[in-house]
Amino acid sequence: MKLYFSPLACSLSARIALYEAEALDPSCEPAEFVEVDTRVQRTSDGADYRRIHGLGVVPALELPGGERLGENAAILQFIAEAYPRARLMPSDNLGRARLQQWLSFVGTELHKGIYQPLLDPSASEAARAHALGKVDRVFGWLAEQLGEREFLLGDFSVADAYLSTVLNWSSVTPPQLDRWPNLAVYLKRLQARPSVARALAEELALYRARHPALPRAPLGTRELMERFNAAFQSHDPGGLEAIIAPDCVIENTHPAPDGARHEGRAACLALWSSIALARELRFEVERVEVFDDCGILAWRLHREGAAPLRGVNLMRTHAGLIVEARGYVKGA
Repeated sequence: MKLYFSPLACSLSARIALYEAEALDPSCEPAEFVEVDTRVQRTSDGADYRRIHGLGVVPALELPGGERLGENAAILQFIAEAYPRARLMPSDNLGRARLQQWLSFVGTELHKGIYQPLLDPSASEAARAHALGKVDRVFGWLAEQLGEREFLLGDFSVADAYLSTVLNWSSVTPPQLDRWPNLAVYLKRLQARPSVARALAEELALYRARHPALPRAPLGTRELMERFNAAFQSHDPGGLEAIIAPDCVIENTHPAPDGARHEGRAACLALWSSIALARELRFEVERVEVFDDCGILAWRLHREGAAPLRGVNLMRTHAGLIVEARGYVKGA
């Protein structure tokens, strides 16, 4: 078999499945991997990829007889059926339906519905905002369904290969998995699995070789708000410094009547970190609204042995950083 792939794209899941099959099924012969630069539609040997896959997307799987198969979910199921001793899919009808359910969920709700607009530099701010607006519902449901299980279907399957590939994209774009601890644990466990670790290491090296010092687009306002919220909800302020501007200013309502003013990254980071690290506090997001470079965050702060506080932050961003925040609290 010959797999056409792009480093760290969804085609990584097919490489994982092939390595898993190679390790567990003696009948599996090593596959050939052909890298594709989808930006110019050329393979690593200079061939026009559009002659291989008319849509120019990866993966594509070429079979020994010359037939070609597209669509990631179909390719993953084909690999699983081709090497049954690797047990990459359930053998009963309901189990296979569950597998198709998970492949469909990962492909539509996560891959296309959320991550693609966030990773596509040509996506509009409205498209990104729409994708981020679905994060809580979709990831909350996924975390609930996975629970504390080791894999999606009891044993490792091609659905896990696909899900781990997609969740890996959270290392470069929201959503941050720290908000759903069982998803973070799941991904870390999968990345330690030999087939996943091997595939990820190989493609990461290829990606870095093709994109040295690749510049990253500044974070949008909604993405900044997402990372800001994640720091407080996970009690981990480690990522705050990277999103605070050097000249950031915070104004809040305590102490009355004029409140306090905090100027500069160090002062703002110290204030926010002290709140985020307080594990007796639980930060709940009620609503987030974004207007160009401004954001409105309505929140509720739960305190042990005391009534919750409700408040709102008015945030202003510039060039991918938070430059101003005004906090107003209802109650004391």
